[in-house]
Amino acid sequence: MDDRRAELVRAAYELIAEKGLEELRTRDIAAKVGINIATLHYYFDTKEALVAAVVDHIMQMFRTIKAPQVEDPTALEELRHLFATQSHRRRVEPRLDFVVQEMMLRGRRDERVRARLEVMMLLWNGRVESIIERGVRSGELSRSLDPKVAAGVVTSCMIGSNLQHGVRPTTFSFEATYTSLLSWLLPKP
Repeated sequence: MDDRRAELVRAAYELIAEKGLEELRTRDIAAKVGINIATLHYYFDTKEALVAAVVDHIMQMFRTIKAPQVEDPTALEELRHLFATQSHRRRVEPRLDFVVQEMMLRGRRDERVRARLEVMMLLWNGRVESIIERGVRSGELSRSLDPKVAAGVVTSCMIGSNLQHGVRPTTFSFEATYTSLLSWLLPKP
């Protein structure tokens, strides 16, 4: 992505974080970058194309902003790392959760955004499913788990916890939530 295009995507991301997606205006994005609206439309012919590029930017952030991880982690360590990464991202880039929530709502009405989010969700669910499959095989996780279903539960819990945190930032406990989720995944004595 060339510099100007990337600058426009970052400006749109920041404005979505500040004002929400419904208040996003291309003229505000152009002004933030210091260009005219015609130049913005040279890079993105529609607002929808720019919003879709913001989803791609979010996906890149998910790939690159991660908590440190041990070398050759067990499946259980990898699951814990997923939870730690979510907390790490929140500290490093606190706006990300809000922008993702805005995009998920937009995806219900915008096919281009939905298609990109679907790719993101399929990759994420697939990664979690493979971690759970490995954990079931090794005996770290309950042998009664259906890895596909369990992956859906884990990712849904993580999305839901972001929503809970957005509404109750001082009282919602990620740690308690993830401890309970892990206890469900572990083998029963």
